[in-house]
Amino acid sequence: MNKRGLIHWAIWISVISGIYCSIYAVTIGAYTSAHVLPGWHVVYVTFTALPIYFISGAKRKEFFNFCGSYIVGVLWGMLYLVIMDRLNAYGWPWWLNLGVVVAAVCTVECALHFCLPAKLPFNVVPAQFGAISNTFWCSNLSLLILGQGGRTAISGFYNFKAMPIVMITLCTGTLLGLICNEGLHFIDAETGKWTWPSRQKTAA
Repeated sequence: MNKRGLIHWAIWISVISGIYCSIYAVTIGAYTSAHVLPGWHVVYVTFTALPIYFISGAKRKEFFNFCGSYIVGVLWGMLYLVIMDRLNAYGWPWWLNLGVVVAAVCTVECALHFCLPAKLPFNVVPAQFGAISNTFWCSNLSLLILGQGGRTAISGFYNFKAMPIVMITLCTGTLLGLICNEGLHFIDAETGKWTWPSRQKTAA
């Protein structure tokens, strides 16, 4: 694609992303701020999901695989934190706690998902790692703002109140990535001009 096409694609991505953020702010963001976590901090999760999906080509057929992998990744992240919470209660130093738990759980996670049938809708391990990262920072943010997350956190190590919103936002971020990529169908690959998909000489 020529420079004109790339500029048009950049405009598409930027406008679509702006519209997404506005819609998120008055829907999921408004609900989150009022009932889950003050502020719209969870919207930032979008911009982990989008690039991971985008860099893989944002293929339509992989959309649900990425969504499933993000959701499973949050569950893995929660498991990491629960185990760290227990070891923290036993007085393990932070550096040892983090190192041992990440090494042990990561081994199980990767071995399991590498060996499971590829057709299962949660087989994208990089997406899982992105979700785990967001689970960590959002749990810490929730802990900072809301305090300890219920009786299960025996040493006050985590707060999972926002995790359902994290899962939703990872999926909406994946949808945003898909829509951004779909913009290529409205740009002529040869001239870089805007066009209707049916008028393109070759399918994108």
